[in-house]
Amino acid sequence: MSDDLTNQIALLCDIGELHLPKLTGDQKRDLEQLISGGYVGPTESHARSAFMLTAKGVEFLGKRGAGLNEGVDLPLRKRTGR
Repeated sequence: MSDDLTNQIALLCDIGELHLPKLTGDQKRDLEQLISGGYVGPTESHARSAFMLTAKGVEFLGKRGAGLNEGVDLPLRKRTGR
């Protein structure tokens, strides 16, 4: 697995758990790629995060066995129908 993919998976997990750290330059680039790829989208209704996983992002993590905190994962499944 490439370092870029590993970093993007870690960033997706942080977003999914609503724990987005202050982003470095590389993380900002990764976030832009994840948004343009449809894995992450903006959220206006959540005070803790400006971004959320899309259904595509949740499915991507699930296929790679990257689990999220159950308290966050279940509501995402309800919203995405998964």
